[in-house]
Amino acid sequence: MPHVLIVDDEPDLAGLLAYNLGRAGFTTILAHTGEEALKHVRTSPPDLVLLDLMLPDMDGADLYRQLRADPATSALPVLVLSARPDAHSRVSGVEVILKPFRVQEVVARVSALLPKR
Repeated sequence: MPHVLIVDDEPDLAGLLAYNLGRAGFTTILAHTGEEALKHVRTSPPDLVLLDLMLPDMDGADLYRQLRADPATSALPVLVLSARPDAHSRVSGVEVILKPFRVQEVVARVSALLPKR
């Protein structure tokens, strides 16, 4: 099963996404900080990252740039979730879904990027 890393500091939202992605056939792991996300990426590389831009310990855009700068994760698909209307300009070249969103939309976008095996 494709593995999705959900990086969001809102536990309820992250849990809701994990539940719905699980029902759609994906495995998930949650990270609530940028440092947690980096640890998970290094120890158990995901097939896709759902990334919130507003994290408590670092800017999600900085985390995105770190992932792109590392040859091991430079091609890792990232889908940005953000409440910031300027999200598109903060992380160029990545798909952005603005909050509030419909969970079904996120699941559909993940499914389009990573079909179930």
